[in-house]
Amino acid sequence: MSRVVLFVCGVAILAAVMVPLHSIYDERYDHSMEDAADRLSFILDEFWASEADAMTIRGWEVLPSSDCFIEIEGHDLTVYLKDRSYRSLTAHSMERTVIGHGDAVTITKPVPDDVTECSDEDIEEDWGYDLE
Repeated sequence: MSRVVLFVCGVAILAAVMVPLHSIYDERYDHSMEDAADRLSFILDEFWASEADAMTIRGWEVLPSSDCFIEIEGHDLTVYLKDRSYRSLTAHSMERTVIGHGDAVTITKPVPDDVTECSDEDIEEDWGYDLE
């Protein structure tokens, strides 16, 4: 009888310890996923502030597992992991883009309306330069 009581007490103590540990693990994991969403938002904001014309995001480099994907729409950036989502905001509004773990997506800046392309002939004609 004492062995049964000892076993039951051991199981009860183990269960009492496991619940808080699981909660701490979930909280840390949520915090790291929120940080990942914030870092991705920062990367996108830096791209839009830079002079670069295009940026390629590779899902396998920015997402922690194949269960994750990123959805960007407007100013919202959301990282999804199974039934959880982690949201962050970007400074620049974007069209809806979904990036999975195995995807590589290139984001390009739009060309301003007042920019026109010039050929070498146009430059030679208008400015008198010989580009050959």
